[in-house]
Amino acid sequence: MEPTKKSLSSRFAQVYGSPGEAPRVLGLLRAFWPLLVICFVTGYLLRAWFPIPSLSISQVGILFFLVAVAAAILLAWGDRRLGNYLKGAKGEEWVAHELAFLNDDYAVFNGLRLRGGKENFDHIIVGPTGVFVVETKNWKGSVEFRDGKLYAGGKEPSRPPLKQVKAAAAELVSWIDDAGCGDIPIHSVLCFLGTKLPEELMNVNGVVVCIGPRLIEVLQETFDEPISKTMRERVVDELRKVIE
Repeated sequence: MEPTKKSLSSRFAQVYGSPGEAPRVLGLLRAFWPLLVICFVTGYLLRAWFPIPSLSISQVGILFFLVAVAAAILLAWGDRRLGNYLKGAKGEEWVAHELAFLNDDYAVFNGLRLRGGKENFDHIIVGPTGVFVVETKNWKGSVEFRDGKLYAGGKEPSRPPLKQVKAAAAELVSWIDDAGCGDIPIHSVLCFLGTKLPEELMNVNGVVVCIGPRLIEVLQETFDEPISKTMRERVVDELRKVIE
């Protein structure tokens, strides 16, 4: 039975890392850090009232009421913000599941951060057709592109996804060069889930933009000369060191 399991697993891509881990952790930290301030203020009020009161009971009562109102508002705000991060994490998990069924010529790295780097990579895929940096966005509604910029709900996001995936690709290019892996084509891909796009597959300022069901097709498209197996293995080995 064991040899059968091994032969089945060897047919699919090598998969490393945990998808969605970064947004889950960052979501908790960014959504609820204001509550630390509430805890600090509450501690101050308790100290001001007990054991030797420095404030009157009425003053402490009013301040406690204001703190309670602020805490309720921050909890509601944090819960909504955390929901957005968790939705993003689910999107990354969906994409990672699809990527796992690529054939054994591919290696998939999920939730990677390079040593000394600034970018969190949702997915890095190394295959015969090149190295791909995939940024996943699990957004509701629709997006449009004007003058090479992305707009959601008529507004440009505070963190423009096109710039985000380009910055990640540039960091990976520099890292691969420093690792001595040679000149390898790096492709930037922006993958949307549950979002209405002008077209299912398009190119915006050098970034491939697609819906989730078209992602595998993008990764199997030959944009440049195929990368040799030896070169792919070198890149995979270097990326694996980051995971380990």
